[in-house]
Amino acid sequence: MSLATYLVQRGKRATWQLRVPIPRALHAPGKPKERTMSMGTTDRRIASDRALAVLDEWKREWATARGEPLAVLSVPSQARRKPTQAELEALAVEFGHDEALAQSDMRRQQPGGWRRHMHRTEAALDAFTPLAATGDHSLVEGIAGDIIDGMGLNLEPGTPAYRQFLTDLNAARMAALKTSHARARGDLEASAESPLVARVRQREQDKAKPGETLLDLFDRYAEQRLAEGRKRDDTLKQDRKVIEQFAAFIGVDRAVASIKPEHVRGYRDTLRQLPPKWRDRADMRGLSMREAAAKARDADMPRTALTTVNKHLSTISPLFAWLIKERWDLSNPCAGLFHDKVRGKNPRPPLGTDRLNKVLASPLFTGFEADGKEHRPGEVRANDWRYWIPLLCLFTGMRVGEAAQLRTEDVSQHDSGAWIIDIQHAPGKGQTTKAGQSRASVAHAKLVELGFVAFVEKRRAAGGDSRLFPELEVNERDQLGAEPSAFWRDYLTRIGVKAGADGLGAHSFRHELADRLRVEVGLVDDQIAVALGHDQKSTTAGYGAVRQGTVRFLAPVIAQVRFDGVEFAPIGRTLGSHR
Repeated sequence: MSLATYLVQRGKRATWQLRVPIPRALHAPGKPKERTMSMGTTDRRIASDRALAVLDEWKREWATARGEPLAVLSVPSQARRKPTQAELEALAVEFGHDEALAQSDMRRQQPGGWRRHMHRTEAALDAFTPLAATGDHSLVEGIAGDIIDGMGLNLEPGTPAYRQFLTDLNAARMAALKTSHARARGDLEASAESPLVARVRQREQDKAKPGETLLDLFDRYAEQRLAEGRKRDDTLKQDRKVIEQFAAFIGVDRAVASIKPEHVRGYRDTLRQLPPKWRDRADMRGLSMREAAAKARDADMPRTALTTVNKHLSTISPLFAWLIKERWDLSNPCAGLFHDKVRGKNPRPPLGTDRLNKVLASPLFTGFEADGKEHRPGEVRANDWRYWIPLLCLFTGMRVGEAAQLRTEDVSQHDSGAWIIDIQHAPGKGQTTKAGQSRASVAHAKLVELGFVAFVEKRRAAGGDSRLFPELEVNERDQLGAEPSAFWRDYLTRIGVKAGADGLGAHSFRHELADRLRVEVGLVDDQIAVALGHDQKSTTAGYGAVRQGTVRFLAPVIAQVRFDGVEFAPIGRTLGSHR
């Protein structure tokens, strides 16, 4: 069976679903001819890994129903999947303990076979005990190979995971022999006192009911938050990736009531040991979180920031808070596990006068060599998003994504004479704002002087797409601002303004205006928040139909920004020199 054939996306959230035809020999009148199961993820790679496990289980069930041995279930090597430690422990208990014990009970109950069975069990226990005690796996290597082949596992002999699997099989087999021996001697209620068996049994008890896994519940939570307008679809998609990673760490089918603080603490500490964006690294492809963390420790890789770790907990914790509000009988396992706030430099600093002057005197604004070599001096002039987006952020305070989605019809002149830019929240036109509301921004006179209005008029005259920057394309998250953000991080580094993870980027132009409003105009933070379009959470903010930050408030405020010490002369040029 090919996963590419049977994995499909369904529903508004495009969750992957496994759909497999039931073998014809097992068809029954009035029964479905196809078996389906949601993989609980929008990530194709994760869905494929989970689908392999489910497909293995279904094939095993169908083979058993047809009376076929396990050997027929051998999976081609290219389709093999890497099992988790929990899965291997469950297989060790299933085949090393449960099946062996069931066969032993059958032999013990055969007429006239009790004494022979007791002697046989004693002999097996005497022979197996020294092997298990000395780490000799010779008696379980055969069954290990059958399980690995039959279940289609990617588990190479000699690896630590393989050796641990053999150890677990030994432990499971020893527990079965001890229980068989006790039952043969008359203790019919004897059961294994094995930590391995106990762990597997506990996981079985902790398994979620159908439709109540962590991911199932998150989807309900997300649907409600979206309907309430409390979270955006893109934010929820990113949140789901965190929940998927957390669920994979603790067990995707674990019941939420069984998730304890120690599980969250383990996730938190393991995440902290990982390098940033570890799942995108080629050298960690296919590794579990624990395996990747061990590799990162050994290689002394950079670690995930404490603020990022806290963001993950800030995604997990509200889900449990919502479940508690929905009357689920549980407590929030994230409580008390957040790292204390790390005090340090502003993670998103403004440019400052000296750095801003260096940027304005750099090749992108004065003439560069060629596209892709904007940091090298030359004769080429840009008249597109590379040039205008940072200036829009600097002279209006809008966000990078808001500037990237502007249209020609969004720019107009107010009755007061000020040029205004409507920042639209119109998802139908591909325009969204962080606050989910439209607002007006006022262009500083210097932006008009540099030719922005003339640029807009030129776009209007060209006709066609009314977007100001039609060259920009959305990324996988439907964001137009991703390309400018990445470009400016790289450009600032190339011209020697940015160094490492200092927080400087395209947003630093917006933050520069915030500092100027504070220092040169004398605004307090609440007023700056209004000028920059922050969502105001207050009682009076909900009164009336007019949003804070009217043109009559903004125009004189923006006009008072002097940009003291900033040298705009290098970029004073005619539109005819633009590319």
